[in-house]
This record gives sequence, structure tokens and C-alpha cells, in this order.
Amino acid sequence: MPEADGTDEAPGWHPVRNDAGDCSVWRSDRSLPLGWHRCGRATSREAALDAAASLAGGPGPVPSAPGVGADHRFVEAALRFPDRLAVVTEAGGTTYADLADRAARARTSLQSRGVTRGSVVGVCMSRSVDLLAATLAILSLGAAYVPLDSRYPAERIRTIAEDSGMAYVVGETAGPALTLLPVPVLSAADVFGEAARAPLQSVSGPDDLAYVMYTSGSTGRAKGVEVTHHNLTALLDALTALLPPGSADRVLFYGRFAFDISVPEYHLPLTTGGTCVLAPDTWVPRPRRLAALIAETRPTLLQATPVGWRLLLDAGVSPTADQVVLCGGDSLPAALAGELARLPARAFNMYGPTEATVWATAWEITGDRPFIGTALAHAGIHVLDDGDPVPEGAHGEAYIAGPAVARGYRGLPRLTAEHFVPDPWSSGPGARMYATGDIVRVVDGVLEYSHRRDTQVKVNGNRIELTEVETVAGAVDGVSAAAAAVVTTESGPALVLCIAGAPEVEQPVRDALRRSLPPAMYPAEVMVLDRLPATVNGKVDRRELTRIWPAGGLVSDGSARR
Repeated sequence: MPEADGTDEAPGWHPVRNDAGDCSVWRSDRSLPLGWHRCGRATSREAALDAAASLAGGPGPVPSAPGVGADHRFVEAALRFPDRLAVVTEAGGTTYADLADRAARARTSLQSRGVTRGSVVGVCMSRSVDLLAATLAILSLGAAYVPLDSRYPAERIRTIAEDSGMAYVVGETAGPALTLLPVPVLSAADVFGEAARAPLQSVSGPDDLAYVMYTSGSTGRAKGVEVTHHNLTALLDALTALLPPGSADRVLFYGRFAFDISVPEYHLPLTTGGTCVLAPDTWVPRPRRLAALIAETRPTLLQATPVGWRLLLDAGVSPTADQVVLCGGDSLPAALAGELARLPARAFNMYGPTEATVWATAWEITGDRPFIGTALAHAGIHVLDDGDPVPEGAHGEAYIAGPAVARGYRGLPRLTAEHFVPDPWSSGPGARMYATGDIVRVVDGVLEYSHRRDTQVKVNGNRIELTEVETVAGAVDGVSAAAAAVVTTESGPALVLCIAGAPEVEQPVRDALRRSLPPAMYPAEVMVLDRLPATVNGKVDRRELTRIWPAGGLVSDGSARR
């Protein structure tokens, strides 16, 4: 952190702003980073955040030249490789020329309805060629898309539609998910029904929004992360630099469309002349059918969460030396890391929040001690404690800098000012970094994830890191995953641990916990499950863990056992 600025002013916080219109706060006893300007007197941090939020909404970035957005790369690929397969589904293949024509049809329809540069359009469709064509059409107009999941409750989709200010939703009207929307819903017949007026072209620029991805908010209301074309193209370039040549030739589109790890699964192949292999939505919860699709289509790049990889490996998927494996979206258990390290395929553990455009770091998995690696080419990582760098081996909060950093939270200027802060290490004026809330440390030059800043709980007056308990349990042979939670009992809150494995692993886990943890961190109960409950995005469902505990350990498929 830069030296104090030498003033006699008592330490406090200033609202600050850069020339692009980004607002945040900065300590008064620190030198102001390049390109940032104080916009008020020093005060408390909370008051400074309020002041920064009130400054938002003024002049923003100057619109960039059109024709250089991420979708422009698809247009170029379609011109270069018109007869190459862009998409493969269980029903057959679609060439680049056909996908571009379908996107041009949708572009004509949306443009006639007033969608233009700066508009926001929701997309709520099953994983299909039409979903990809609609997304490309929206981007080509300089508009942004909002991925929606038809499995969301109707009220959640309505809230997102209102919050984002979307003009339309392109969706499948069957089912209840789109019944409460305050905006028009366009069906496939509406969007693709008329002929294109012209071949697909792009007017998007790097500073235009590409998509708004909604994630869970701490207040219980979803928050939308605004990602620009510059963010997206920087991610795609960083992945191209990381992965072996040919990795994007055939990429499996397996993630939920409204889960941001799916973004490179379709944008990476379609912007490089590769093929996007679609796993139908109905197949995702059926790992053996998905395994058959993988065996038939031989994707060169396979990506899933740790829970997803556990299911795929158990279903018989065994990636070979001509395939590349990406694992991310949740903490990588040691046992799974060991399995992935032993595959003939090269395997990478990926890390990054939605606010840093999907992935920010990568580690090629070489053993059963999982790391999150080093920064990708579009990101910088600072490990800080109270704004100051920590020495190697010490824990601190990860801050992500560089082109990976998203624009901010849609319609939430105070939250944006709090988490997207000035970057004092950048040589670029007005640069920002994102405060992740993830506690990490550097070990031999490589980042190791420790825990979330907000996973620290208090039980009977004792502060406990849930991930510390999970790490000890997950290191026991035979445990494929572990998750700790706090449940409410008649005598008060209690720490419980759920592990996935065979019944005989329970005692070794208890022994390991007693050897490694102080008594206050020892779980009151240990439950053995066939597998841990997961969200639709493939992450461990901690809320479900707290719900199933009083019922004696029944999970959604009834497979739990004590």
C-alpha cells in the first residue's frame, strides 16, 4: 500500500471518483491512487460509502467504437468457416452459416421491437441452438443479455426482470416461470419467424455490457453483476493462453445457463471457430446419459463443479490425454483433486467470482493438496490485510485487479462502491480491484484457498471456521466430500458435519477430527451420506444440509444413511 500522504488530517474515509464515473471510498491517511479524486471530506467509512453512492449515475465511460465486442469474433468465425459445425446436439449439427442466419433473424425481430445499444433482454430458454442464436442476436445490437433459469421461482424471475430493467424476455412460454413478468415475453416463433434483413453484423464495443449475471445477495435479494465485452474478451484470451492448443475445438456446454461458469462453455468455441457440444438440460441430472454423450462426441474441453465431476467420474467418465478438464465453482476436495491428478488428461482447478468474469486464477492439478494457482493473463491478485500486502504464507483477503474486474452491481451503487475499490498498484489511471471476501495465502508462489471471510461462525461463544473442519474431514481416505453447518437444536446452536462416503469412514473421520481440532471445533454430530445435496448449479447446498438434519438425514433422493 502506498505511503501515507503526509497530511495532519485524522484518519477517516473519503468518497472518491475516477474519470470514468466509478465511485468508491479511500482512507484519508493513504496516498490517493492514480486517476482518483476526492469528492468530499473525511468521515466514517459508512458515511463515505453513502456519499459515494450518491455520486453514482453521473457521466460514465465514453462509448467505444462499434464492431469490436465479443460477438464480433463470432461474426468473423462465421465468415471464415461457414460450413464448419458450430453446434452439435443429440439431434444433429448446425453450421456457422446456419447459426449466423438464425441469429440474424432474431436480430431483425428484436431491432424492429426497439432493442438497441444499451438495452437489456432476458433469455429464459433450454440449452439449444435457439438459445445461442438469441444470445448472439442480442449482443450484435449492442444490447446485454440476462441469463434466466426456468427452474427459478416465478417471483425470482419477476424480481430480476424489474431490477435489470429488461425490455423483453426471449423465452419458452410453457410452464409457470414466466407468468408474473412485467415485460413482454417473446416466443421462438416471435423471434425467429421473419427473414433477416441483412447478414449478421455487430455494433457492440468493449465498454458495452455483454451480460448481467444475477447471483445470490446477502440481503436475500439477487444482485446483478454487469460484465462488459472488454471483460468477456479478456477472459476468452486468458483461457486461450492457458489451455493447450486445440482445447476449444469441441467444448461441452454443460453448466446451467444462469450459472456464470457456463459463459466460456459457449463463448470460447463460438469465437474461435470451434464446436459447442450441447448437453440437453434434461440430461444434466442424469450423469450416465451425459457420460454416453461425452463418449460419443469426445469434447476436447470438459468443465464441471467438484460435485459435477464426482458424479461424472462415478458414471464412468474418464478423460483421456487429448482432453482437458476444468474444475471450479466450489472448493475442490483433496480426494477429488487426487483423482483428477491421476487422469491422463490435463486438469486445472479454476477460481474466480462472478464479479471477476468467471475465472481469475488456475492451477494445474498435480496432487491431492488443492491450490487455486496463479493469476490468469487478464487478472492480478493482491493478498491484503487492512489494505496492506501480507508476507508469503500469511492469510489475507484476495483482491482481484485488471481487465477481469466487472463494471459493478446493477442498480446498487453503494454495494459497488464497497466492493469495487481503487487499485493503488495499477499504472492505469482510475483502475479498480474487487474485494472478494475470500481468505487465501501464497505457498511457494501459488495461491491456496482457505475460507470465506463470512464462513466464520460462533457456537457457544467459540469462533469456528467451517472450512477448517471440512478440510480435516475431507483429507480422510474414503471421504469424497465434506460440509459443516450450524443447526438449531433444543439446547441451542450445534456444529454438525456431513460427509459423503461409505459408512465405515465415520470412525476414521471422528478420529481425525479429535487429533486435529480443539474440542470447541469438534462437531456435535457426524452424518454419513451417499452424496452431499447439491444446488442446480452443482455446488454443495448448505441450506439443504441444515433442513435435512432434524429429519434424520434424508436428502432429496432418500439416499442418506447414518
